[in-house]
Amino acid sequence: MGSRLQVTIATLGMVAARAASADELVENKPTDRAASTGFLAEGGLGAVAFLPKVSKDAAVGPELELRIGRDLFSWFSLDLFAAASTHEATLPPPPTGQYFQLYRGGADGRLALRFNAIGIFAEGGVGVAMMSSNVLEPVGITSPGQRFSIQFHGGAGLEYQLENRHYGIGVAVDAFLVPQFGEMKAIASRLYLRYTYGGG
Repeated sequence: MGSRLQVTIATLGMVAARAASADELVENKPTDRAASTGFLAEGGLGAVAFLPKVSKDAAVGPELELRIGRDLFSWFSLDLFAAASTHEATLPPPPTGQYFQLYRGGADGRLALRFNAIGIFAEGGVGVAMMSSNVLEPVGITSPGQRFSIQFHGGAGLEYQLENRHYGIGVAVDAFLVPQFGEMKAIASRLYLRYTYGGG
């Protein structure tokens, strides 16, 4: 009788110890999905839509944007970017069916806030813009011989951190101003994939 009681008590003790250990594992399980920080590269596809008054002379067009950068902190990064978009010139005829490319490049900073796998961010910066042709010269958007302008941009976005900590996918919308091109204003939206090389 005594030996059976001892075996029963020992068994109950082992069960209780395993339950406590399981509870500790659940409590200590990380709830945040870790994201890498370090050097990064990003590729995005989207569209550029001009705002009035340029919108009546240039149609919405597709855009490709590439970025490289570095996370200085988990919540702040510095990026270099290059973007190119193609647009139809919707000027009064003749002629018709003319297209131009708008190239933009520069640097910006990104402030980010993460909630587990979801991150939100704001970005903004400065750079240069180049028009591929003088097709918009007749309506005064560009001046004779003018192809370059300073440009300013700012916007925000939403990013989802994949199970692989190096990858994130997101959407972003930026507004930009090109002062020397007839005070050109536009909205650029993109869907992107970001890869971070660091492990921190």
